[in-house]
Amino acid sequence: MSDPLTHLVFLIALGGLCLMLGGFGALLQAGRVQRRLALRLMRATGTAPATRAPARQTGGGSVAHALRQLRRIVARIGERFSAVLGGEAIETTAELASAGYRSRDALLIYAFLKTVLPLLAVVAGLAWLLATRTPGLEMMMPAAAVIAIALGLSKGVDAVVGRQRQLRLTRIRKGFPDMLELLVISSEAGLGPQPALHRVAREMASICPELSQDIHEMVSEMAMTNDRRAAYERLTARVPLPEIGVFTQTLDQSDTYGTPFSRAMRTLINEQRANRLMAIEEKAARLPVLMTIPLIFCIMPSVFVVLVGPAALSVFDNILSGG
Repeated sequence: MSDPLTHLVFLIALGGLCLMLGGFGALLQAGRVQRRLALRLMRATGTAPATRAPARQTGGGSVAHALRQLRRIVARIGERFSAVLGGEAIETTAELASAGYRSRDALLIYAFLKTVLPLLAVVAGLAWLLATRTPGLEMMMPAAAVIAIALGLSKGVDAVVGRQRQLRLTRIRKGFPDMLELLVISSEAGLGPQPALHRVAREMASICPELSQDIHEMVSEMAMTNDRRAAYERLTARVPLPEIGVFTQTLDQSDTYGTPFSRAMRTLINEQRANRLMAIEEKAARLPVLMTIPLIFCIMPSVFVVLVGPAALSVFDNILSGG
């Protein structure tokens, strides 16, 4: 009775493996086609690179060459994966960047953990069920458990990335007022916007490394591209916090309208202090409501026992003695 179900599980496992291999093959083939088209365009325009003679490989060199080829294949798969996903890949890359994962292969690793790893778990789990199955034992529940584990792995990746993103943004939010204080001190000491940001990024490395890294990256982009507005926009995209958005808008307005940098930072820090005070007052206003729950469930029962307990015992004594 369990033979049709066994065949179905085997076909699902085989289909998942074939689908995974076919997807990788399609990505590799698309990469080859793109390289051929690019090479033809370069030859047509006369910008094709000169061909190099193949180098002689030794034993150790062949292993290193194989590793380099493997890394290139993985990088090409990641590029093709980004091209296939399009806008979704851009959004995922932005989320990974805000979580602190900014390497070139971050999207590929995320996609592998999100899609390929659950498929591998399903294939391995179903193969293990087929290898260790007992005759007469139903496989519906074990197969459902394997699929549930695979879905849990896929959702677990999003949960881990979301948790890392939340923790990182929380640390940046806590370190942001200290950065503004240092910027005010640096600007009032006579430093311009870019030198002050560079100095503050260096000083914040021990206080808030995440914010220091983002500010240092913004300063480097400003120095290399000489496009401050684009650097501000990229910082806002990397750190999606309202405080950072207001900060970059203030910097942009200071550059556009010629507002003194120290005065702009002083105004911004006053606004941030007012916002922090308002947040503290909001938490204090919610405190009586939050204390109602432990008051009802923890304190009031003991008060009722102390007040009503003697009277209840007296009533019981009178009833028992009268009976």
